[in-house]
Amino acid sequence: MSDTTKVPVQVRPGTREDAKIVAKLAAETLREAFASHENTTDTEAYITQYFHKLSLQSELADAKNHPFWIAFEGDEAIAYAKLNRKNEKPRNLKGYKAIELQRLYVYEKNKGQGVGRQLLEQALEQARQDKYQAVFVSVWDKNEEALSFYEKMGFERFGWHYFLFGFGRQRDFWMVKYL
Repeated sequence: MSDTTKVPVQVRPGTREDAKIVAKLAAETLREAFASHENTTDTEAYITQYFHKLSLQSELADAKNHPFWIAFEGDEAIAYAKLNRKNEKPRNLKGYKAIELQRLYVYEKNKGQGVGRQLLEQALEQARQDKYQAVFVSVWDKNEEALSFYEKMGFERFGWHYFLFGFGRQRDFWMVKYL
């Protein structure tokens, strides 16, 4: 294989044994996504609170409520996605069986290669298999790249809310895709 040959991306479900991989991936991709955030202290506080190994081990072990998928390019983890069946849904979706796409992050160097789309399609397929009627996601109002991605994938904005990010509060848009 030459240096220019691209290794195909493989996606597999995350397991409890992947906690260290996901912790590294989650922290690094979140830092990239929020690099323009005014307060890096908030980013680091959020990482400390939610992406430590024990917390992720617990989530990964609870695949019934928190299915994860990890994308690999060869042996390197490059992206991940997580659904969350436990979170309360927004008021606007009370009449629907809806599930939250809680996280979908891809390393900057791997964006534009269809990895995010592949992970999202995996999550949407899981939601369909589980008979959900809608998938919703919360997106930072300053993350134009993510907002555009979800709109291209058929999500539409339906409101906003404040999200506690570290020690600060940010405004996120709610977006939904009906299945």
